[in-house]
Amino acid sequence: MGDAIIQTGARQKRKRGTHFHETGEKHQCQCDIRCNSLAVDGEAFCEEHLSQCPNKSALTGLEPEYEPNRWNLNKLLRLTHNCFAYAMNIYDTKQIAKCKDKKKCDASFHQPGFASGHESFSNYAPKTCPNMMVRMFGDNPDIIMSDFTSQCPPNYSKIALIIDESDDYHFLRQDKNKYWSHKPGARRVTNLDAAGHKIWNPKLANYNYRSDKKSDLNYDIFCSYMCVPRGIPLYLKARGGGTRARRAPAPSPSTKPFRTKKTRRGSRGRR
Repeated sequence: MGDAIIQTGARQKRKRGTHFHETGEKHQCQCDIRCNSLAVDGEAFCEEHLSQCPNKSALTGLEPEYEPNRWNLNKLLRLTHNCFAYAMNIYDTKQIAKCKDKKKCDASFHQPGFASGHESFSNYAPKTCPNMMVRMFGDNPDIIMSDFTSQCPPNYSKIALIIDESDDYHFLRQDKNKYWSHKPGARRVTNLDAAGHKIWNPKLANYNYRSDKKSDLNYDIFCSYMCVPRGIPLYLKARGGGTRARRAPAPSPSTKPFRTKKTRRGSRGRR
């Protein structure tokens, strides 16, 4: 398929998202890259595709429920679990214990590669797609590369990885409702992209948070869809200390662990 084109006056420009390693335009209809209509406010689709979109990411039945209150209303869970832990559907009680009874939470997040012995990210080990994938497979070799439409094997569900190569990585996960959600750092879980649209296809959604001066991040590079095992131990690790931006206080009702996973500590390949 050729590049999608946007007509702008007398000029034409190539549409973002056409190339494999690009995320989408702001307000883009996420049903098809060739659709040039704008998405309806708050929705993933334009008017034409709102009632039906033929492009679907097939479910396996083991996708997590979209339950934002479970993550957002438990302050300690929210402050100690990042996009990586959320996408992997991890509830780490040891992480939460690090910040219990503390006025300021400075527990570091789970990071890809730590469980398999990789060092912290640096200029020599940047947050690029290849480096991120090496870390993901090092921690959990059962992860499978995928695409948007293919169904994951039984007992798996799908996540996606995007990056702002100069600064950060970000994960999303597909939920039982067929849409995608994510958790930006210590912030609240959401099912919206940077432009306020629901996320149907992570590759065609927009993550330019610079445009509205919400942050300095623009996740403009799409890395991959991946199938992640569900129902078996997944290996993630957090270490060291860190700083956490101050967040507005949130109510903290007790929340029982809804998925507890083990952590690989200091060993490669041990399952």
